[in-house]
Amino acid sequence: MSPLQILTVRQQQELNKAILQYLKPILTENTGNVNLTIALSNILQTPLSSIDDNNNNIIPNYLEKKWSTVLRLQKKIIDLENEISNYKAIIDASNTTDALSKHTSLLTKDKINWLPNNAIKTFKTQAQQLIQSVTIHPFLPIIHSGCSDGSLISWNLVNDDTLIPEKFIKAHTRAINKIRWSNAPLDLSAGKSLIPDKNKSYILATCSADLSIKIWDGATYKQIRTLSGHEHTVSSIAFSKSTPHILYSVSRDKTVKIWDLTSGFCIKSFVGHSDWVRDIDVISVNSQLLMTNIKESSEIGDFIVTCSNDQSVRLSHADSGTGISLLIGHTHVIETVKFLPLHSNYFIDKYLTNNSDKFPNISPSFFSDPVYTQTLGFKYCISAGRDNLIKLWLLPPPVLRPHRHPLPSQQNNSQGWLIAELVGHQSWVKALSIHPNGRFIFSGSDDKTIRVWDLDNLNQTGNVKCIRTLTGHDGFINDLNFASFEIESDINSKKKQDVVINPKKEDGSDKSTEQLHKELMKFIESKMRCLFLSGGVDNAVKLWS
Repeated sequence: MSPLQILTVRQQQELNKAILQYLKPILTENTGNVNLTIALSNILQTPLSSIDDNNNNIIPNYLEKKWSTVLRLQKKIIDLENEISNYKAIIDASNTTDALSKHTSLLTKDKINWLPNNAIKTFKTQAQQLIQSVTIHPFLPIIHSGCSDGSLISWNLVNDDTLIPEKFIKAHTRAINKIRWSNAPLDLSAGKSLIPDKNKSYILATCSADLSIKIWDGATYKQIRTLSGHEHTVSSIAFSKSTPHILYSVSRDKTVKIWDLTSGFCIKSFVGHSDWVRDIDVISVNSQLLMTNIKESSEIGDFIVTCSNDQSVRLSHADSGTGISLLIGHTHVIETVKFLPLHSNYFIDKYLTNNSDKFPNISPSFFSDPVYTQTLGFKYCISAGRDNLIKLWLLPPPVLRPHRHPLPSQQNNSQGWLIAELVGHQSWVKALSIHPNGRFIFSGSDDKTIRVWDLDNLNQTGNVKCIRTLTGHDGFINDLNFASFEIESDINSKKKQDVVINPKKEDGSDKSTEQLHKELMKFIESKMRCLFLSGGVDNAVKLWS
């Protein structure tokens, strides 16, 4: 399209004058020949004298200023487009929530369906202290952040002054990548795995790019152990729920290590990935809130899921290091992975059962196979990474043998089944967190947003939709944490206790799935704490309400 079709005659003349004004001194200085300028003016069909005759009409450096204005306008357009996109997401989330309220109780009124909406407190760190990890104390109103300079900072939520930390520790010499609380009180100094409830002392573990893991007394913040053995950055850590003094770690050295905190020794190390292992999550059948009866706790032990730069998720048997299955489908680095609690099955199983035709490669028997709930303690997991996607997987069960370690799954060539993709983030997804009710998934991304996804949408639309988008961070979001809650039970017990949810009615008959789920939600509601935390590279830890 020619300029005459875009610009008016006056605009075209101004443009030609600006070009002449810009080029005349350059050409004259470089060639000393005014004829080149005259030739150029002829090409532009603008007399050379016009720039001198109307010099007062053209401001100095007119062309450069016009060009700068164009760039500023382009940036403004991009910013406005992004803002419109965010508003559309908020409106869509609002509409989806309104639609859901016709079928379910209002999310904002029931504690069990509590969702964060606004950041009520912001805790700032220094410029060099980018937030890498955040966590909430198991029962106290204290939050912690691990920073890029190796600092461990804690704040008391009761204190109204967010500028004053409760504690500041120079914990590591390099960035802290993950902070984790033990799932039960420990007494490592006495060499015991548990101490009486009245003397609770939870343990805090931190891992770092300085190749070390450090163990801290949660009451005094005194350093108890330093675990050394990894040969590169320690990416993530996780406590065993069945054996509280066991800690798992993954590293850029491609290994998974298992540590005995009572001695401080690495008791096992194995390699399952071909590249940097980014994250780990652990599941223990003894620790799960189940809707079915566990007769006798097997000696299988823990299972772990790990994700890697090799673009795969691996399900492994922790004690033996045996790979059970591999999840392939991401097209970039996978940043994080999480097991879904067994009460999430309530929402996903219904979808699979009612839509079995969409999954012809999955045997319908897997949709209700009791091996998941009565023996393994897991069924689904989610993963997220740099392809901007969150994926929901069905994990194939291993081959179980009496008194021996499990073998790799014989189903689907030992590969997991992709159930759904959660699409919406515009950049890398760095963090995942699961709501205590097992229905909602939280995701934090480099697009500076936190999204809330509803698994129950699977049964209504066939997709897991984003029902809420939280904005407030000015930088990449690195970590999320929903407050955990305690269950008063004997963690060392070899049997699953039925005191939480009794699957039998008074007459001895089995309760329905609906009734079990309803009772379980009431139990979780009585225990859960409505605290949600996020942290990012904007030097801010945000508490949401």
